[in-house]
Amino acid sequence: KTKTNKKPSRWEDPNYVQIKSNMLTFDNTLQTVKDKLAARKDVLKILQKTPFWSIIKAYMEGQLTKVECQKSNYQIIRLIRLYNPETKKFKFSEGNEYEITSNDVSEIFGLPNKGNKLPSTTTSTRTNLDFEKKYFKNSKKITKTEVDRCLNTAIADDRKNNAMDVVRLLILELLITNLFCNSGATMAWTFLTMIDTLEAMNSYNWAQGVLDYMHFGLDQAMKNKKHKTNQPSVSGCLVLILVRNYIHLLILLYYLFSRALTLYIEKHVCSIGCVKELT
Repeated sequence: KTKTNKKPSRWEDPNYVQIKSNMLTFDNTLQTVKDKLAARKDVLKILQKTPFWSIIKAYMEGQLTKVECQKSNYQIIRLIRLYNPETKKFKFSEGNEYEITSNDVSEIFGLPNKGNKLPSTTTSTRTNLDFEKKYFKNSKKITKTEVDRCLNTAIADDRKNNAMDVVRLLILELLITNLFCNSGATMAWTFLTMIDTLEAMNSYNWAQGVLDYMHFGLDQAMKNKKHKTNQPSVSGCLVLILVRNYIHLLILLYYLFSRALTLYIEKHVCSIGCVKELT
């Protein structure tokens, strides 16, 4: 019998990692309910007052399509390897590190960067909210499947008194697929408290919360990969890594181009004094 080479398992593959952040999933959800949502002016009016309106609006207006939302796992994995869990920074070369800040998160997603610190986003106990009793009474945990089911039920009911329910469920969809995603596609019960009212939503520092959860996911992934104790997956909003790295690259290219242009002008056009005035 001839021996065949055994295919290496995903644990043995140094490039293997599951990326849980998926912006396309939320777009698919909106496409499913967009006609009904367009007819719910009461829902849209409330959504505009939430701290998540900038992201949701971008999806609704087609600014984030399948092309923009497509994941680049190779690029993400390459950047994850540069992450230092001790400093929470990405190291590109000796002495060249950069970090993602809550201000970056705020500028990218339009989330508030001030307010109260989010309670635990990883572990929690059930709440006693009417919203939970209405939609998740028989659920052991909040899952993507359960949120989908509840959203379809709520948005089909055009009674005015359920507009806030639809808003909460849409936000849960955004959180569980983009901002606070994990390997089990589940959410802590505390999120229901955080989005129960407009006042509650707008009282939290969501930018810092999203950043902290991303760091938590990166730290756990590196630990699991090292010890091979759990499936190598990365939780959190990893699109931040790609976008922030892209901005960092644009700044670097702008600097290099500006410097090269200045040197060219100095050499071929005019004196240094004129260059300083021009620049």
